[in-house]
Amino acid sequence: MKAAVVDRYGPPEVVQIREVPRPVPGPGDILVRITATTVNSGDARMRAARVPRGMTTMFRLAMGWNKPRKSIGGFEAAGEVEAVGAGVTKFKPGDRVTGSHGFKFGLHAEYALFSETDALVPTPAGLSDVDAVAVLFGGSTAKYFLGASGLGAGQSILINGASGAVGAMAIQLAKRVGAHVTAVCSAANDGFVRDLGADAVIAYDREDFAARPERYDVIMDTHGTAPYARVKHLLLPDGKFLQVIGDLVEMIAGKFTPAVVGSGKDSDMANVAIYSDLLALTARGELRPVIDSVLPFGEIAAAHARVDSGRKRGSVVLTLA
Repeated sequence: MKAAVVDRYGPPEVVQIREVPRPVPGPGDILVRITATTVNSGDARMRAARVPRGMTTMFRLAMGWNKPRKSIGGFEAAGEVEAVGAGVTKFKPGDRVTGSHGFKFGLHAEYALFSETDALVPTPAGLSDVDAVAVLFGGSTAKYFLGASGLGAGQSILINGASGAVGAMAIQLAKRVGAHVTAVCSAANDGFVRDLGADAVIAYDREDFAARPERYDVIMDTHGTAPYARVKHLLLPDGKFLQVIGDLVEMIAGKFTPAVVGSGKDSDMANVAIYSDLLALTARGELRPVIDSVLPFGEIAAAHARVDSGRKRGSVVLTLA
């Protein structure tokens, strides 16, 4: 089978399509023929060993010192069950499924093995594999953090990095609970985030949102450019800061700061309940998949380059024949 292999850290060009052995399902395994996957910010950071300040040594010890220990990337995929091993009862050949291995990766390939304990769920009838896979990474991250913050009707949230995969989903999910949403993005994305439901937009390339007088119940930093120290004065009393990404110092400090959600605190964003809810909302038309581009699997290096540009809107999706 074909797989995208990374045998050294580096730029997008280090990702190479190669022939590798097709996995064989054993007891409890589910073999999925993948038809759609994504390249997200996590994939790009893994490929380039590009991590927040202070985390390089920790990253290389965990993921591989000179090259990735897991040479095939891919956080999420959609496709069809090809075969199942002995003892599998939840799925059968022919079932359409969408899911993730989490940080085990391995889904940039034509086939992959899942287990019944992985976050693998049925794909609702009428929902395309491209749309299904496009909502997973951003949607699950946004849903976890917003749920942990307790954001509710009548409250206000500022989302930094609102046009990315996480931010685009966060806008929609926040509006679903009745919150007032202020989106921070480039001026070029003003209309885009308003179309997703943002009530107000602050263009970071025109003004510093941290210097404005408004205060918020929740602030969400999806980009790493609005750490707690920079924005804590913008929080209302008992407000919450959602630290989706941060450097080592920020993550450690956040563990001891009641206002901070995330920062290495226990989380489980890739789980069956979250995925099932996201796909159901999408199938009913209540959540819009935000897709930057759809590329054939053979153009995975170009997909990585698009993510590296920092200018993508939503998800970059790859399709496999």
